[in-house]
Amino acid sequence: MSKPRMVRRFSAVVRVSHWLYALSFITLAITGYMIYGSALDWMIPLFGSLEGAMVVHRVAAVFLITAVIIPILMRPREVTAWLGEVFTFTEADTAFLKTFPAKFVGVKKKIPPQGFYNGGEKINSLIQIISGLVMITTGLFMWLSSSPPPIMYPLHALFMAIGSASAIGHIYLALLNPVSNEAIRAMINGDVSEKYMQENHGQWYQEVYKAAPKEKRST
Repeated sequence: MSKPRMVRRFSAVVRVSHWLYALSFITLAITGYMIYGSALDWMIPLFGSLEGAMVVHRVAAVFLITAVIIPILMRPREVTAWLGEVFTFTEADTAFLKTFPAKFVGVKKKIPPQGFYNGGEKINSLIQIISGLVMITTGLFMWLSSSPPPIMYPLHALFMAIGSASAIGHIYLALLNPVSNEAIRAMINGDVSEKYMQENHGQWYQEVYKAAPKEKRST
């Protein structure tokens, strides 16, 4: 059997930033929860103390902010293209969302041609952008201000919960869902099969990828 043709999706800079953000986010969620709940108290000895966990929390926050800055500085065109798509919601995206419940439970359905990011990816991106900006802003107030406004604390916790819920769904779709789990390859190796792109990002495949000179398709 011949190997499937592959399509380049994400650059190395974007992939490294994605994983740095993901690992920082998970660390922040775990250490941050220790302030509000007791279910993870068994992990406190791993950090030496609750105060130690808060030091790790702040270090992870620095890495998360770094993960945001790196692609802005090194791959601004990719970031601009991503934001341009994310903040442009089309009829095709709305149609995609109608098929999403079936996709979420692993039932494959034909979807209308999507751009480089489909409707579900756009919504996840919007949630992560908004929750990330709120968490970074409120977190810096809580860290650097001697008397931060009281509203910062509930806002920080609320948007961490919203971001975490979206991240859990994102992880499930990328790793475990049989309809979409090939997507994880794009964040590991940078590419996915041509068939996957045709089925899940048909509009981009036809209008951009097919129209590009062959030498530029792998960049």
